[in-house]
Amino acid sequence: MSFRSRLACIFCLMLVLPVLPHAGGLKSPASPAQTGPQTDGGSTEALEALSQRLRPITSFEADFTQTVTSADGYIVQEMTGHMMAARPGKIFWESDPPLVQQVISDGKTLWLYDPDLDQVTVRPFENDVSRTPAVVFIGGADSLGDQYRVSVEQADNSTRFWLEPRSPSDLYEKIAIDFEGEQPVAMALWDSLGQVTRVVFSAMTLNGALQGNPFTFTPPDGVDVLYDGQ
Repeated sequence: MSFRSRLACIFCLMLVLPVLPHAGGLKSPASPAQTGPQTDGGSTEALEALSQRLRPITSFEADFTQTVTSADGYIVQEMTGHMMAARPGKIFWESDPPLVQQVISDGKTLWLYDPDLDQVTVRPFENDVSRTPAVVFIGGADSLGDQYRVSVEQADNSTRFWLEPRSPSDLYEKIAIDFEGEQPVAMALWDSLGQVTRVVFSAMTLNGALQGNPFTFTPPDGVDVLYDGQ
């Protein structure tokens, strides 16, 4: 997989959680120094608390800033763009120049479109995003405990949830989600290479009407179409 495709796939792991700028409380999950949960590794109470916060989220639209930091703390990639998402399993993500890419899913098929390469990769949704942290936000909130051990930290009005996959993954090791009250404010993912990916959203609309038909994709004329995993 190319570096460009890996960046898009990393973002797929983190899709569709509404995030607002972090305003205090717990340290931001973007901090490389904070690398794991400080609790006992999971509890029924933590799982239910996270599920209660995620259940009301049915869709959102936002601008985003994504940063990938290497294991030794260097920023290796930054990008901005726009995205929309809705349950169940619907995604539209588009990055701004100079690294223009689109990631789109209708809940059954996932398209990764790279205009610079005149190439689109088509994958079954169930063989890709459904086995990643994206399922936390576009899947069923009540099934989180089947995929993750959930633990929680509390500080003033801020709450951090740590999610660790119950089954080994070659893509990620853990994710952290911060809330202030009932509002999600930040998220980070640690992958198997020690990199940390974080996304911050702005101009967010939560549970609003999404314009047009953003979750379907027709390849432009002349592009190469690659079928992966079908």
